[in-house]
Amino acid sequence: MEVDTAVPPSRFVTRIADPDQPFGGTWTFDITPENGGARLTITERGEIYNPIFRCMARFVFGYTATMEGYLRSLGKKLGAA
Repeated sequence: MEVDTAVPPSRFVTRIADPDQPFGGTWTFDITPENGGARLTITERGEIYNPIFRCMARFVFGYTATMEGYLRSLGKKLGAA
């Protein structure tokens, strides 16, 4: 991974930098103030190059598994139930 854009404290964009991976793309993290707190929006723009990996993503672990795991870990770190 490499940092593509960093605009503290509101935007952070990472990119998969290894061309040998079966997938690629970017994750964009946008943080906006909301009701005395903040809202985190994650946008994933991904590509899955390998057809076998694409099939596994679709039918085995899903397209959003990594993002959901990240959000669960972040919530746990911040004290969410």
